[in-house]
Amino acid sequence: MTAHGVPGTAAARVASLPPVSVLFASLLGYNPVRTLLGPVPGHLHPAQAAFLTSRGFFPTLISPAFAQGLSAAFGFAAVACLIAALASLLRGGRYVYGESAGLAGPPGEGTAADSALPASRR
Repeated sequence: MTAHGVPGTAAARVASLPPVSVLFASLLGYNPVRTLLGPVPGHLHPAQAAFLTSRGFFPTLISPAFAQGLSAAFGFAAVACLIAALASLLRGGRYVYGESAGLAGPPGEGTAADSALPASRR
């Protein structure tokens, strides 16, 4: 911003704002540069003021940082999915109750000892 004639104090004030609030304001349709600079554009050359408050300046200003944030988020998501897939692969086969003991069937069906009892006592 200082390269376009904005005083250093005004540029430092804008740079110290939380990026989420500025991004949220732009998503609501406000021109954050025009709002944040306040009366400063009136003291600049008209071409510089028009460039700073244009629709293209702010998106160009934040796009590298926004792209870096998206890359980090999607990179983390990809790594987390790979770890989950590896954990699922190492987990082993499907476990069925009673398969190893040979006595118990699926839950709720009783055991081999129960099948020896008359139906009225089960």
